[in-house]
Amino acid sequence: MRNDDKVAITGSYQGRLMLFIIELQEGDYICGKAVNLGKENKSVIHSILNHEDSVYMTDSYNNKIYRYNYILNELSEVTVGRDPRHICIEGDRMFVANFESDNVSVIDLPNFTLIESIPAGIKPHDVLYSKDNGRIYVCCYEENEIIEYSVNREFNRRFTTDGKPMHMAASENSIILMAYFVNGNVHTKINFINTDSGKIEKVILIEGMSSDFDMDYKRNMLYVINIVDKKLYIISTTKKEIVKFIFLGGYPEDLTVGENHVYVTNSKKNQIISIDSNSLKISQIINLGFSPNCIKAINKD
Repeated sequence: MRNDDKVAITGSYQGRLMLFIIELQEGDYICGKAVNLGKENKSVIHSILNHEDSVYMTDSYNNKIYRYNYILNELSEVTVGRDPRHICIEGDRMFVANFESDNVSVIDLPNFTLIESIPAGIKPHDVLYSKDNGRIYVCCYEENEIIEYSVNREFNRRFTTDGKPMHMAASENSIILMAYFVNGNVHTKINFINTDSGKIEKVILIEGMSSDFDMDYKRNMLYVINIVDKKLYIISTTKKEIVKFIFLGGYPEDLTVGENHVYVTNSKKNQIISIDSNSLKISQIINLGFSPNCIKAINKD
């Protein structure tokens, strides 16, 4: 079976933090690029994003955003606020949620320079640009709120979330939010929030802590990793319900949606687990020569 996807993936190799550009093929992979990002204990890549010919990475340890152009083989960096977590892109601008600075950095992409800092709520964790309505959304972990900005970044509204907001995705006239609910133990709540009314339409509870999610917009499916029970939860965004879960084992850490497969990094087993998007079954397990962390398909933007 052939996957035909290329992915950018960060991982640890011989005490170094690396970025690999690899092509996944028939249960194996071909490494096209390997970039040394420094000593493993001196950098923490919290998230990565693919855009055009580059991979962008947030280094929450060094307060930097890295850009690696895999066509030109060029690595550059820019300093932002404290503890950058997640990023999004709108036109020629990148927005960065700085967890410890309580603000959002704005980067001019053509020059890759910091041009502005926008005040946000307490501990912004994720930032999202919605192409459907041209709005910017910032989720504030300590306030159980999402802040909405217009395209010119003027303040508009605040939405209350059910749980501490962590990750967001846009889907037509709604925001799909992954939040933490703490009641002795940490559980996960998937909020479906209507962006017209600002109201929560439905909440799905997942027992245990989830680390990441990603949307398959072509199939209207949401994939959620649970690091407690080691399962991948598959949610229909149309029905707003869990349709299946898949046991992964090990330590499933990050995931990305490709053309016809979903890829999950398993840092404990040094593997990428490939799930067929149509059958919703594990199709391949790809053993790696390093310990993987963040992953992003680079043939989808």
